[in-house]
Amino acid sequence: MDDYPLKFSGERPTLVICHTDRKGVISELAGILYQKGFNIARMAIERSKINGPAITVCEIDNKIEEAVLALLKKEISMIDEIAMVQTK
Repeated sequence: MDDYPLKFSGERPTLVICHTDRKGVISELAGILYQKGFNIARMAIERSKINGPAITVCEIDNKIEEAVLALLKKEISMIDEIAMVQTK
């Protein structure tokens, strides 16, 4: 996606998050997911350069509601887009 290699198992609901690489983005993301009761099973971050565009792939244990996706985008200003890859 956008010339970044994406790797995920497809076994769990997965967030694909396009954002700007800035200090604290991953911490904020993990904190909000924790507060909402989600557990991160696997996470990978790809970036082209410091403070440039980045993509985070985050596999979680349970399905995420659209309201939580909207909250993430609202609360973390560096997020440009979030896509949910849903499993069975």
